[in-house]
Amino acid sequence: MAKDAATKVWMEPIKEIGNGFIKLIAQCVDVGAGGCKAPSGLAVSTTAGNLTPFVSADPDWNAGITVAEDIVDDDRYCLIKKVGAEILHNQKLAGGYQIGAAVYKTGAGTWSHVDHAVPACLLTEIGIVTGPADRVTAEVLKNMDDALSATEPVCICL
Repeated sequence: MAKDAATKVWMEPIKEIGNGFIKLIAQCVDVGAGGCKAPSGLAVSTTAGNLTPFVSADPDWNAGITVAEDIVDDDRYCLIKKVGAEILHNQKLAGGYQIGAAVYKTGAGTWSHVDHAVPACLLTEIGIVTGPADRVTAEVLKNMDDALSATEPVCICL
């Protein structure tokens, strides 16, 4: 079963917090038939908001982000391990993003999707949208598979 939604990875955005690390859900590109084994390193993808397995031909590797559980073909969400993580609360997104989206803080102070083609996001620490997972928006109950809007306060894992 391909992990094409955050809830197919784990029931909460954060799975585990250890001594100096956190395991959480992140969006990833389809790695293909070969998959990606833990603890491989991850890098910013050319697909906005996603991470991709690091390849040595591309020097844009983000230290401290690795695969926590193997990624298989057709997965679009995965479990990652982030070293030295902290959670920032009441942050603002630049658009409607999903839990697990890889983001960076723009000069305007909002969090925008990372994208390998945007040099500014390669020069800053990568954050992952972590919540809130369950919320009520316009009197409708939302869960972690529903996108967060630019007007909602969100949590970002740095």
